Amino acid sequence: MKRRTFINFFAALGSVAATPALAQEFPSRRLRLLVPYTVGGGTDLAARIVMKKLSEQLGQPIVVENKPGAGGALAYAELLRSKPDGYTLTTGSGITSLLNLLDSKLPFDAATDLVQVAPLASAPIVLVAGNKVPAQTMAELISHVKQNPGMNYGTSGPATLHHLAGVLLASMAGLQLIYVGYRGTAPAVQDVIGGHLPLAIVGLATAIQFSRSGQLKVLGVGSVKRSELAPEIPTLAEGGVKGYDASYWYDICVAKGVPKDVVRRLHAEVTKALQDPEVRTPLIAAGLEPMAVSHDEYQRMLQAERAKWEPIIRANNIRMGS
Repeated sequence: MKRRTFINFFAALGSVAATPALAQEFPSRRLRLLVPYTVGGGTDLAARIVMKKLSEQLGQPIVVENKPGAGGALAYAELLRSKPDGYTLTTGSGITSLLNLLDSKLPFDAATDLVQVAPLASAPIVLVAGNKVPAQTMAELISHVKQNPGMNYGTSGPATLHHLAGVLLASMAGLQLIYVGYRGTAPAVQDVIGGHLPLAIVGLATAIQFSRSGQLKVLGVGSVKRSELAPEIPTLAEGGVKGYDASYWYDICVAKGVPKDVVRRLHAEVTKALQDPEVRTPLIAAGLEPMAVSHDEYQRMLQAERAKWEPIIRANNIRMGS
């Protein structure tokens, strides 16, 4: 009897040791965050600001690594090669799940292989016009373009949210606008200032500095509400495009297979960090609006984004590089 009890005790001990969830609590070592873009951009800034506080909360270092290339595919591919345990993260955006529609050659399915955990911050977009454009408001622009169809607008590149926002704007306002793709925001803005491009859709933080110096005009912000960064600028919906919403934000993602309790822990900790003044203040100073929302609300937001943009992408055959 005693011998059987002795054997059973060690069998039970072995079972406990073989269960990772009982052996250690997440996180027990350093984490990695892969940023799919270069250092200094909006995604990189948001990630580094939030990860600094998140590291303090989790009690573990978080190493931020920039892995630019292939429209973000290099970073996502590396994430998916890692063990799905929550220790490797990437940044994404509200339209990450639609990447395969924009680029059919991706070696993964973004909608199922990537799990979008929590938003970091929104980067409000605005419609800007050059000083040669005879319109001071969105309502005046609508009237002008309807009388003079075929006005050009530019963005930082094809298949970006800014590009999609322009297609949605033209459709909802009933305008004939012609898309011109640029390689980056700076050349598009410079062409607007120089009078070579009448309109552009760019980030609010970029536009403000030039509008306040009188070099271009901001006709409206693309979000549902006015931005706290520049509350004096009306929304495009207020300007006559009722119901218009082209919100844009950054988030963090993990690979499919990461335990749900780890995903929820990461969401809770990111949300907590976003409510801290040490995070909010530098984000706002960088032209980014902190986004602290519940896990369930975020999932609803992602579903709404996919329902909104998928038909626009398909109907207009929008592709990366085109």
